Order: sequence, then structure tokens, then C-alpha cells
Amino acid sequence: MNWGKGIVIVLGSFMIFILVLAVIMMRQNVNLESDDYYKKEINYEQEITAMRNANKLDEKIKVQVTEDYVMIQVPQEGKYASIQVFLQRPDNNKLDKTFSFNDTRSFLIEKSKLTKGVYNVEISYTLEGKMYLQKESLYI
Repeated sequence: MNWGKGIVIVLGSFMIFILVLAVIMMRQNVNLESDDYYKKEINYEQEITAMRNANKLDEKIKVQVTEDYVMIQVPQEGKYASIQVFLQRPDNNKLDKTFSFNDTRSFLIEKSKLTKGVYNVEISYTLEGKMYLQKESLYI
């Protein structure tokens, strides 16, 4: 075998490898973090302000995982209003869950209704007319 045949075989093999790699990559399902990310980007400054407000609080809303439930506990002091809990699965947006509640100091979510894995938790609420936002990760 001479040099010409070897170079042609190596180039041909490389092109086949690149084509197979491109086909595999095109078949992958890629979920965006959010379908309305343009709208979220416009409101990002408000989100930062709400997160700063939450960081200044002495007592925050607590998220605890027990054997059967995910428990959300609201502090006793203060008038918390329009509390929304958003559980986002980074790997599959079909498993995202949203819960809303008012006038209660604890809220339970059954773990049996959630798929095991990592969730990004966003808790947004109003306290004395100001918006607050807490973010954390949770493993179920």
C-alpha cells in the first residue's frame, strides 16, 4: 500500500466519523430552560431585586424533604401573600410542577407525585407589598 491510498482511507474514515457524529447530535432532544426566556430576560432586573429582598430577610421560607413529603414552612411573623412554588426539572420540562397557596403556614407536596431526581425550586411571594424570590436545589 502506498501513501496515497492511506491518506484517502484516513480522510474517508474521518468524514464518515463526522457524519455519524452529526446525525447522532441532531437526534438529541434538547429542552430549553424556559419556553418564554425572552420575556424572562426582560424581567430579570425585577428578579434580581426580589432575590436581594429575600436575602435580607431574617427568616426565610424553608423547604424540607421528609420521608413522604416535601414540606414548605412559612415563618409565623409577617403577612405572606400569593406564595408560588415552582419545581423545575433541568433534564425534562414535562416533569415541572407549580403550586400556589395562601393563608397557610405549611404546605405539603407528596413525594409520590414527583419523579426522583434533582429539582430547582423557585419560591416567589409578596411580603408587605414587596416581591421576594428564593431559589435553591432539591434532591428527591
